[in-house]
Amino acid sequence: MSKKKTDKTVEMPESVYNCSELIEAALSFGVKPEIVAGALKLAGKDSMTKTEAEKAIKVFLKRKV
Repeated sequence: MSKKKTDKTVEMPESVYNCSELIEAALSFGVKPEIVAGALKLAGKDSMTKTEAEKAIKVFLKRKV
């Protein structure tokens, strides 16, 4: 008998990081910690996923001054 492989991929929920963890990991986003802190403040959040943080940093860097 042949066994059929099932392609069941389970999506793992993305980890949520608090603001201090994201600020410490600023270099992984390619920016300074001050940029991450500003992005978090602009977004109005204390914790977010890595994807959300990347989006918030992009918005922060592209905002009008």
